[in-house]
Amino acid sequence: MAKGRHFLVAGAFIGLAFAATAQANEPSIPSTTRAFKSLDSNADGKIELGEIQPRAVRRFQKFDGDGDGTVTATEISENLQKRTERRKIGIMSRMDGDSDGAVTRGELDKYIENLFKQADADHDGGLTSEEAKAYRSAMRRKPQVSQTSP
Repeated sequence: MAKGRHFLVAGAFIGLAFAATAQANEPSIPSTTRAFKSLDSNADGKIELGEIQPRAVRRFQKFDGDGDGTVTATEISENLQKRTERRKIGIMSRMDGDSDGAVTRGELDKYIENLFKQADADHDGGLTSEEAKAYRSAMRRKPQVSQTSP
């Protein structure tokens, strides 16, 4: 991949990460097979109200910072800000190789190259759809390390 495209790929990756964080906050009808299956707890091929409602309640409770049974715009804003800050810290910890608070083009290139090498299971210099899916699946199963701000 040309170096100019590395920046675009990383930019898209970061943008999607923030978008995914924002979208993952309010209850909705699942749009992917994976999300559908995660809600279909009895694996009957249908999602019933009793399967979707508990997850919605858990999300509601996460936003209800003071536990009063009501979620205010301020509580939503505070929750989103905390999530965005955690994402920012995580992204910087992975991409800012010298920990100087900024990601250089060289650090970006190194990050993307390492990411690509990890996903390229057969080391042939190209990613198949299967390798990409396997890599994403492995990353979802990998335990997440809690990040704290400096």
